[in-house]
Amino acid sequence: MEIPDSVLIESLGNRVGGIARPADSPAVFVRGALPGEQVTIKNRRNKKSFVEAELASVEKPSPHRVTPFCKYYGVCGGCSLQHLEYSEQLVWKKKWVEKAVRNLSVPALDDTVPSPETRGYRNRVTFDVSDGRLTLHAFRGNPVPVDLCPLMNETSQNALNAFVKAGIPGDITRISVRGGSNTDTAIVELTGAFQSKPPASWPAVVIRRKKSWQHLKPGEMFEKIGEFTYAVQPGGFFQVNTRAAEKLVTAVTDLVPENSGRVLDLYGGTGTFGVPLAAAGNQVTSVEMEREASEGCRAACELNQIPSDRIHVVKAKAGSFLKTAIRNTTSFSTIITDPPRSGMGIEISQQIRDLNPERIIYVSCNPFTAARDIAIFTQQHYTIRQVAPVDMFPHTDHVETVFFMERN
Repeated sequence: MEIPDSVLIESLGNRVGGIARPADSPAVFVRGALPGEQVTIKNRRNKKSFVEAELASVEKPSPHRVTPFCKYYGVCGGCSLQHLEYSEQLVWKKKWVEKAVRNLSVPALDDTVPSPETRGYRNRVTFDVSDGRLTLHAFRGNPVPVDLCPLMNETSQNALNAFVKAGIPGDITRISVRGGSNTDTAIVELTGAFQSKPPASWPAVVIRRKKSWQHLKPGEMFEKIGEFTYAVQPGGFFQVNTRAAEKLVTAVTDLVPENSGRVLDLYGGTGTFGVPLAAAGNQVTSVEMEREASEGCRAACELNQIPSDRIHVVKAKAGSFLKTAIRNTTSFSTIITDPPRSGMGIEISQQIRDLNPERIIYVSCNPFTAARDIAIFTQQHYTIRQVAPVDMFPHTDHVETVFFMERN
């Protein structure tokens, strides 16, 4: 059946936009359309089980539609929800998590924890460089030349301005700017073949040389999450929304009683969870395979004067560490896992279950892969007690989720 030019948007999908379901037709995904809107569509593209279409016009707008605040919105691929009022973004992020866990036995979900800031919240933004100009990835087509990103925090924006003012060297292909939301320190990370003497006006700058970072202009970046200070390592992972990270850390650490025994922090990064848990009297083992992140965790322990007998930082892959822990019958009262978007997979999930901790806290930036992994825990021995979405990325379709499980 032919799809009409005018469709009613019934729901909102993460990564696909508004969803219309015309009678006797496949679902139609319309980027930029909102639930409840009657819209006109164009440029249909037939897929295997659905149709993609572009938004031509909005005949009947949603009461939740707002004017985007970024002049590049709709062309740049970074944000997808600036046209939806923020309170409604939180509602839909909760719905997406509910959809992801619909086949699991879960209690009623918490409401999505909002980000304290919805603009200027990012402590890191990465730009490609084309013909001496900053660009960001487009939703479709060629990169988009830009002169700002309103999601950058003030410190990183000031560092970028100081760098760009001196002129972007022609042999630089990528620029990543990091700046503290709770400090005034910043660093610029470069990719390219730059060999010249850096201008005096540059902020702290490092460049990637083979497998290591070389300082072109000395300096370090520090950031505070709550009461704890972290040295952000060049190239290393660090939560990009500092003030929402404070909410996330509280959501996780509140689930672990003080002095509750041994805590395993898998994919531990720079110690975002491990450092405050060690400071609270727990014995923490932080496992991280990336060198920059594990070094950052050790630096955070020193900066925050965490006793060496409270936290043990292990540079290892999660699966390898767990295999050894099982062989040695090592026990943990709590296991926290914060894997990448792809999740952990069957083997690592089974290894965690076999260690039989009292509680498992799964932090995920992809609730669908998390639900797949968590099903392995709930099939045997574990019950989901709490599911808490946290908005780390306002105006995007990403949502962080904290899953709390206890052994039966």
